[in-house]
Amino acid sequence: MEKLTLSAVTRDLTVKTSELRTNKLVPAVVYGHNLAPVHVSVGTSDFLRLFRKAGKTHLIELSIDGKKHSVLAHEVQKHPVTGDFLHIDFFAVSAKEKIHVAIPVSIVGKSQAQLEGALIETNLHQIDVKVLPANLVDSIEVSIEALVHIGDVVHVSDIMANYPKLEFITPATDAIVSAHAPKPNRDAEEEEAAAAAASAASTAAASATAADAA
Repeated sequence: MEKLTLSAVTRDLTVKTSELRTNKLVPAVVYGHNLAPVHVSVGTSDFLRLFRKAGKTHLIELSIDGKKHSVLAHEVQKHPVTGDFLHIDFFAVSAKEKIHVAIPVSIVGKSQAQLEGALIETNLHQIDVKVLPANLVDSIEVSIEALVHIGDVVHVSDIMANYPKLEFITPATDAIVSAHAPKPNRDAEEEEAAAAAASAASTAAASATAADAA
């Protein structure tokens, strides 16, 4: 795992958070293993660059006034319109204690079923696990090469052996990705129905004309 670092400074709680944001800082709190909550602020641009790489599953070395802590970006609040960072919760971890995280799923490979027209549906976008911080991974790769025919499914149980250091919380029977028959073309169905109706009407009209002539 790439080492990611971020600097923070303790903040004066008498200073309004709006003033911090005006000064390109994001208010945050750090809490977790053997650590009383510490209110800090981090540079907006620094955190943006880091968060693009770290997400919520990559360890961050957070330096608070020079003291280092291993943390995860546990909760990140954004403005619903502008997308600006409003507040961050950093969770301090212990190297000796497992943590519960939701790791994103990354679909890899090619599916024979897809090449033959099947639709590939991702049923799980993240998988819950418990893991020691040193064994964290940025994503769980799931190959779709096993999807050979329509109806084939890759379950959590199928990828567990690839990640022996992860303790899976998501049920082993849950489907991660599956191959489905393509949905019928509704326009084509409607055209066929209309053609059948027209043909039936034409047949009925011809039968009526023949009966009148008789």
